[in-house]
Amino acid sequence: MEKIYLKYDDNNPTAECDYGFIKEMIYMGFFYPLKKKNYKMFSVIFFTEIAVTILIMFFILPPLVGIISTILLIILTNILFAANYNMIVIEELLKRGYVPKDHKSSNLLIKKGIYFKLQ
Repeated sequence: MEKIYLKYDDNNPTAECDYGFIKEMIYMGFFYPLKKKNYKMFSVIFFTEIAVTILIMFFILPPLVGIISTILLIILTNILFAANYNMIVIEELLKRGYVPKDHKSSNLLIKKGIYFKLQ
C-alpha cells in the first residue's frame, strides 16, 4: 500500500497516511478504525452495520434468509468502507489545514480528485 505524507507546519510532525484499498477491513469491519484509534469512523461504520442488521432482520421474515442477507450486506458494507476509508481520513486532514509534503503525495491526491493545488 502506498503512503501519502501530509504536513501541517514545520513545528508539527508529518502525518503518514495509507493510500488505497484496505484488505484487512473486509473481515475486521468496524474494528479496523478502532485499531487505528479513529473513534469517529468506528462509530460511523458500527452504526451503519447495526442499521443494516436491524433493517434486514425487520423486513425479511424467514430467519435463515435474514441472517444470510445480513452477513452478505455487512461484507458488502465492509468492502465499500475498505475502498473509501483512507480517502475519508485524508480529506479530514486536508480540511484541518494539512497539505501534501511532497510532489508525489500531491500528484496522488490530484489523480484521486481531492487536492487541486500544489503547495
